[in-house]
Amino acid sequence: MKRLLIIALFVSLPLLAQEEKLTEEEAQSRIEELQAQVNDLQEKLNACQSELEAMKNELTPIDQEIEAVRNEINSLKEELAKYPSEYEVKKGDFLAKIAEYPFIYGTYKAWPRIYRANLDKIKDPNLIYPGWKLKIPHGLDKTYTVIKGDYLRKIAKFWWIYRDEMQWKRIYEANKDKIKNPDLIYPGQVFVIPR
Repeated sequence: MKRLLIIALFVSLPLLAQEEKLTEEEAQSRIEELQAQVNDLQEKLNACQSELEAMKNELTPIDQEIEAVRNEINSLKEELAKYPSEYEVKKGDFLAKIAEYPFIYGTYKAWPRIYRANLDKIKDPNLIYPGWKLKIPHGLDKTYTVIKGDYLRKIAKFWWIYRDEMQWKRIYEANKDKIKNPDLIYPGQVFVIPR
């Protein structure tokens, strides 16, 4: 690049001298000025290339981190695929027992999640029947159906919602059109869970 600029200068110099009627000393001075500009531009280009290399070096660990996160996401997807999205009720089953199975949720406390996902089938959470196919939701819920005994703090504390009862205000703010008083919510209401 530098050589091309110098060649272009030397080729165009006689033309400049003819057009402007430069003396040999003026032409030589002009060459020196242009050479100084070329050198200055070359220094700036070198500085930019150094800066670019430094940025590339900074990006390498970030790219590695992104790749690690992608691998973890894929691993979690594979793990999640092992868990059933449906469960057929067997004799002697009840919601807390089903929720406690390690291949379902691993804790009896998650039984309301199964109940909420199957409100179309289950009228009384204490009565389920062999042969029923129950939906088993996984991941974080984006909506929530209120059942008897629920209140906003309790909902926010569920692990599939926020795991933090203090987040109840997020649910309230996102559902002000349905919640007139945050202390009064009713079974059957469906709330949006902001993520």
